[in-house]
Amino acid sequence: MIEVIFYSTAYLILFAISEYLYHVLKLNVEVTRKVVHVSTGLIALTFPIYLHNFWQVLVLCLLFLGLLAIAEKFKWLKSITAVERRSYGSWLFALIVLVCFYAQLELSNSSLYYLPLFILTICDPIAAAAGKRLNLVPIKILGSVKSIGGSLAFFISCFLVLVVYNSIASISWPLGYTALMSLSIALLELVSIRGWDNLTIPLGAMGFVYMAGSLF
Repeated sequence: MIEVIFYSTAYLILFAISEYLYHVLKLNVEVTRKVVHVSTGLIALTFPIYLHNFWQVLVLCLLFLGLLAIAEKFKWLKSITAVERRSYGSWLFALIVLVCFYAQLELSNSSLYYLPLFILTICDPIAAAAGKRLNLVPIKILGSVKSIGGSLAFFISCFLVLVVYNSIASISWPLGYTALMSLSIALLELVSIRGWDNLTIPLGAMGFVYMAGSLF
């Protein structure tokens, strides 16, 4: 229970910081949302170190979702909720953390947790930033604007993340498999709108990690 209280406090502090950035420093909500996205992801990446039971992560995610539901209903946490478009990203993030944590416990494979969440935490905001800055070959997908430039940035960053992770974790995946994995997940990110990439990116990564266990 102490661990749950600690992480709950950490997330509350993060939300307080994001509110300060939005209300006091007047940062755009898209910026504060990315700050929260990266920070929540980095914090979640430490879960397996200190949390060893599924129920602990379940409680944390339910608390997160409860706070989010209240914030959306009463228009609190503007640094997260003050966006014109409808996004399910925050809700889906909590869900995928649960899925990844359960999978790595059941299959005794920590890569099923670390790799999908690390790709989501690092590569997704890189793709969003590159897509907006470069605006290279913008395309519309179900009313949402995406860009080939953002997908290219995702592919490159994902490939580098996989190479570094494989080296650190002593995983011997062929570069061809790593490139195919990066490309496939980049395509999933490209076609995912309204925050659904928070689900499709990790699920895609989990699928490749699982297949690699049988192939290599």
